[in-house]
Amino acid sequence: MSEISDQLIPWQKKFGRNNLPWQGTNNPYLIWVSEIMLQQTQVKTVIPYYQKFIKIFPDINTLAIADDDDVMKLWSGLGYYARARNLHESAKIINSKFQGEFPKKITELISLPGVGRSSAGAISSFAFNQKTPILDGNVKRVFTRIYGIKDWAGILSVEKKLWILAEKNLPENKFGKYNQALMDLGATLCIKKEPQCAQCPIKKLCKSYENNWTDIIPASKPKKEKLTEISYFYIFQYKSKFLFIKKPKKGIWGGLGSTFSHYKLQINYQHLEVKKFKSSEVMEGLLWEDKDKIEEGAYPAPVKKLVKKLLIDNILL
Repeated sequence: MSEISDQLIPWQKKFGRNNLPWQGTNNPYLIWVSEIMLQQTQVKTVIPYYQKFIKIFPDINTLAIADDDDVMKLWSGLGYYARARNLHESAKIINSKFQGEFPKKITELISLPGVGRSSAGAISSFAFNQKTPILDGNVKRVFTRIYGIKDWAGILSVEKKLWILAEKNLPENKFGKYNQALMDLGATLCIKKEPQCAQCPIKKLCKSYENNWTDIIPASKPKKEKLTEISYFYIFQYKSKFLFIKKPKKGIWGGLGSTFSHYKLQINYQHLEVKKFKSSEVMEGLLWEDKDKIEEGAYPAPVKKLVKKLLIDNILL
């Protein structure tokens, strides 16, 4: 075992996060769903979505044969909707190409839509106890601090160096426990602001702790001007129903009905009341949705927020 893993594995058993709903299992499907949901999303946000998702789609086959709208509906509000589309597409691939058996080889995992090297490493180590490294945001922060790396981790050469360090520090066994320990350390103690160094089990190995660099490591991503995305909505109302058009699968809000993190979104809208219409005149891809079903439907969070605001303002009855 490496010196880092010698300290981290016992620490995780005593102080780590050991009661998350996707832990205590080696079911690769459940682990995979959690890993995809956790991409760029905090644990506390993911938990209720994960619990609801696996209740409706408890296995690969159930997800593979599911309707697109049902998958997107359960993901609505979680953001980064390409993850849901990738999850659904991957389930179909596993069903057809791998006969419903979750692939074990790291190369096969990475071939699935939405599964990168770190996610594949996590699935391999947690589900199959394979000797595979991980390098998510928490782990990058841990390693940049331990080794005193002052450059931004998103630089290709720096990321390559971090992968080498991640592989170098793998233990000879207990790979899943070690990877979980790394994640937990980054999520609970080695946090970005005001890290809890006094409680860290590997502080004596940390160059940033030794040199008081924890306020400058990890380096922040170079700032870019945040663009403003301007959207114009026509809100058509017929009695208690509202007209939606389904977005294409690719792009912003792909696969959702609509009337981001890297954009500011400015919505301009005009509310129009329809007095009457013929159902035969409604084109394919359009849907009249009752106002009471919008909150739980497969619609983007900003659209739900807008409808809720209009309801509160007594504009929509």
